[in-house]
Amino acid sequence: MRTSRTLATAAVAAAAVAALTLAACSSSDEDSAATSATATPVASASADASASAFPVTVTDMYGDVTIESEPQRVVTIGSREHELLYSLGVAPVAVPESWQGYANGTGPWAEEARIAAGAEPETFPTGELNYEVIASYEPDLIVGTYAGLTEDQYSALSAIAPTLAQTADYPAYGMPLDEELHLIAQAVGKTDEADAVMADIDAQFADARAAHPDFEGKTGVVAFYYDGNPGVYHSTDNRNQFLASLGLEVDSLDEYVNDQFYITVSAEQLDLLGDYDTVLWQTATTPEVQATIESLPLYPGLGVTENGGNVWITEPVLEGAFFANSPSSIQYSLDALVPQLAAALDGDPATEVPAYSDAS
Repeated sequence: MRTSRTLATAAVAAAAVAALTLAACSSSDEDSAATSATATPVASASADASASAFPVTVTDMYGDVTIESEPQRVVTIGSREHELLYSLGVAPVAVPESWQGYANGTGPWAEEARIAAGAEPETFPTGELNYEVIASYEPDLIVGTYAGLTEDQYSALSAIAPTLAQTADYPAYGMPLDEELHLIAQAVGKTDEADAVMADIDAQFADARAAHPDFEGKTGVVAFYYDGNPGVYHSTDNRNQFLASLGLEVDSLDEYVNDQFYITVSAEQLDLLGDYDTVLWQTATTPEVQATIESLPLYPGLGVTENGGNVWITEPVLEGAFFANSPSSIQYSLDALVPQLAAALDGDPATEVPAYSDAS
């Protein structure tokens, strides 16, 4: 069996680091019966194939975990794992509350996938892991591949049910989507579905690259402003990987970030961002920080500013979708961000980067 891990920071103010942990109430017997019914994926032709995949042993950063039979009551503890499960047709019985306050723990970009999977999950508060609450859902699999679990947390969760953490190959929150999806798919017997999902995602990015070959080789990074300082994410962060999938180079600051999820830089170090062709600033959660960033002494003289390469993510739905970088959110983010990137990367500072708004 397996151990546990920590739900550390995941989506914050200016762009992202909010702690995702738990504390929820047990459901009544009647609610448990209802969630148990929705926990089983909707009937499909692959049901027999899924069942035949078990027992299965998968490996994450804390070792091997054996799952004896197809999970029927899956609980997720990070901010996006439930959206990956929806794309596989799996309905978790409980998920963390949305950091943006959406019902069902899910942004509007994932509602269609949630409904198609037949999911009506219970939700529990984020914060410190509450093992009693997690146990109350009677899980037969706990998924925390985007939760930053510590070994102690992993061990405690594994005492409740087999627990899946990310692999050891990447920093916390840095596991690529395709590897995370396939790891989860192994655990729930949906590897064929994962192959199909990733083929569709690859095609979406291929279409975007074909339409914008000028993106290839340009440099970019996703940045934020939090607790009085600008900051950037490691190149393995899912937002930077979104840019990489469009052909941009995103790793030039990794020597500073090292194996961390993100770093902050002082106002005096802002010129570290100066040579990028584009910087995507997440400011929807705290819109007032755009003016703060623009007023920093070094900001006007940055190469990215002089070339008109800054992109401001000011719309909350887009910020949430871009953060999730899930199978159900990627097309939404592409539709919104590709026109903005095209304007920012044309090399002409006179080109206005279009604002994006979505009232949904």
